[in-house]
Amino acid sequence: MAVIAFKEKPIAFKEKSYMLAEEYGWPLASAKGYVDGEAFRKRGKEPPVHALVGIDDYSEGFRAGYYHRPIAEWALSSEPSNSSA
Repeated sequence: MAVIAFKEKPIAFKEKSYMLAEEYGWPLASAKGYVDGEAFRKRGKEPPVHALVGIDDYSEGFRAGYYHRPIAEWALSSEPSNSSA
């Protein structure tokens, strides 16, 4: 299991999205997207097209992590999106 440093404590890679969602009040889908985008950026991988053009919480988070920018305030204040539709 990959371990990364977060808040001066090592945590499992899969747990980081839950910690971000809890700490910053992000929707879980946004936090998961952020962690995935960050991983793609750090590994130098090309992002998937759906993450670059999507308007759902996951895609917004992915772009924030990939381009190393904050998640937009409007995305955090909006109602949770129905990502299963």
